[in-house]
Amino acid sequence: MILSFALTTEEFLSGKKTATRRFFAERTIKSWQKAWDEERLIHKAYDKVARVGGKQIGEFRLTCQPYLERLGDMPLADLEAEGGMVDTIEAFCELVGKSPDDECLVIRFEKEDG
Repeated sequence: MILSFALTTEEFLSGKKTATRRFFAERTIKSWQKAWDEERLIHKAYDKVARVGGKQIGEFRLTCQPYLERLGDMPLADLEAEGGMVDTIEAFCELVGKSPDDECLVIRFEKEDG
């Protein structure tokens, strides 16, 4: 499977980014969870969406099963895991254009060397 890291390419490439929150349709959520269940742990990272000319910038390994979480319940430590672009959950919500009550899929990973 593929994830785009358009806003956090540098953070991904440096290995600083180890979590991402996505607002996917239920079908896509189930696909990510199924990948974990089937032990398909290595996935592709792109610099932008593949269908608009994105290029692969690396690979990553899932470190836990993707799960749903309200943005407002995000642990403060995850601000750094998300790339360290903001200092508060409120600022993160503004960055992604969502409210603290919005639910997202949390994908935890580590960048693969190579």
